[in-house]
Amino acid sequence: MRSLRALSAQDTKQQEASSVISARITGFRAAQGRSWFLPSFLVLLFLSWSWAFASPIAAIPDEPAHVTKAAAVARGQLGGTQVGTDGPLLAVDVPRYIRYVDAMTCFARHLDKTPTCAPHLDGDPDDTVKALTTAGLYNPIYYAIVGWPSLAASGFPAVYVMRFVSALLSSFFLAAAFGAVSQLRRNKWALITLSGAITPMILFLNGSVNPNSLEYATTAAISANLLLLLRKSSLERLPILPIAITTAAAALLANTKALSLLWLLIIVLAVMLTATGVQLKRLVKTPAVLAGAGVIALACAFAVRWIVRHDSLSSKPFEGAGLEPADGVEIMLDKTFSHMLGWIGQFGWLELDAPVGVLAFWMAIIFVATFSVLLFTRGRSRLAALLLAVSLIVLPIALQAQVISEQGIIWQGRYILALFVPFMLMAGFALDRSLTGRIPTQGRRALGAVVNIAVVAQIVTFVWVLRRYTTGLSLDVRWGDMLGAPEWQPPLGIVGVVIIFSATLVIAAVLLKRHINSPDGLPAAGNTTEPVSAESVCGHPADRMTDHA
Repeated sequence: MRSLRALSAQDTKQQEASSVISARITGFRAAQGRSWFLPSFLVLLFLSWSWAFASPIAAIPDEPAHVTKAAAVARGQLGGTQVGTDGPLLAVDVPRYIRYVDAMTCFARHLDKTPTCAPHLDGDPDDTVKALTTAGLYNPIYYAIVGWPSLAASGFPAVYVMRFVSALLSSFFLAAAFGAVSQLRRNKWALITLSGAITPMILFLNGSVNPNSLEYATTAAISANLLLLLRKSSLERLPILPIAITTAAAALLANTKALSLLWLLIIVLAVMLTATGVQLKRLVKTPAVLAGAGVIALACAFAVRWIVRHDSLSSKPFEGAGLEPADGVEIMLDKTFSHMLGWIGQFGWLELDAPVGVLAFWMAIIFVATFSVLLFTRGRSRLAALLLAVSLIVLPIALQAQVISEQGIIWQGRYILALFVPFMLMAGFALDRSLTGRIPTQGRRALGAVVNIAVVAQIVTFVWVLRRYTTGLSLDVRWGDMLGAPEWQPPLGIVGVVIIFSATLVIAAVLLKRHINSPDGLPAAGNTTEPVSAESVCGHPADRMTDHA
């Protein structure tokens, strides 16, 4: 009797497992073709383009130097002629309107001034003249991509198209991160936290000519697509698209800025920490992966050669030059939390912070993500998320201390966005590996409320920054002056850019809420080709002891 009962119980368990597997397969099939790549790409692109219109020319940190460098590279000038001895200031030949961009910074760091203070552009705007750039020694790859519009157009339209091209590039790689995460078998929290990483600062920089945006976009794409490849490593044939995206993103990242190679190393190390030995072995045995690794190695070799030959890490001396490394450590410890504002919203030439409520809201999101990793996760993915969290705090201190004697205090919060976005992604990935139960109704409602607040925070920040440029911020200026007596307006008009920005955010909120309310455990989006087995549904015992991967 006992053996009959045992057999009966075993049959019941097998039937239950078969039912679960069948339900999962049905869910996978229903989800096919619903990748997050295209919707996230369009959302990010329109939000970034809105910021590109709302930010006056030369209203973004170091944009005149980057525009000048891009126009010069587009004309075959990879370097330039050194001017003086006070840091890397290079002279290049560019159209007159490009040099004029630098003259427009009269309103930078002056909150009461608008772009109308810029002097008139004299002479033929297309005449070739000498211009100076502090970005002359930077790697030319990014600038070659965004600089070509200056060959096809003239005047401010050319600069705006440069911004659009840069936004297109960054939005593509950020969307590639969303698309890859949406194809993971468990992606609920990863998509939520990755969405939380799209702060106003991210969108602001996306709409600029600044290689900073390409850094965080490519690190996000690399981390997400590598995670996807590791989770699909048991397939007989790995999908080519994530391999190609990872290869392209890593090759571009290595050649973006002088510190980009360090970001690449940390991201790859963090993702590798989430993998088992079997997954790594299968991955490195794939010919397409090996070919991609070869391309990345060549790109890294070019980047190292450029840094060594052109001394891309050099900078003119700033305040604090001559201090000791220990002084740099103390100063950076004092500025740890203030530098976090650069992850959320510091606009113009860092003279305008996002509204205090917006800063507090996003700071809470970052801390909740961090403490959730500490409290609710375990295993390899937890280690990966903690590695990135520690790097966010420790690396700025170490890097600033290393250069303070020669260069002074140069660090800005936005410089480490290349690790901030992958950290938020990895935090959600770790939560997905550990929190496998369904989010309760109250939790889904709370997350929906957070999404609504985020939409309001983005719009409030956008309008706040727009007000600064349309009327200036002074005691005798009121909100009504934005529409009644603006001194400056964006190309599409104040109302036009606000409507486009707000409508796009509403669409994004609807998509994210739909994901939050979708059944847990099934892919909310994405064509997942992961093999479905009893182990993949119920979890292998060894996985449960380590990472639930």
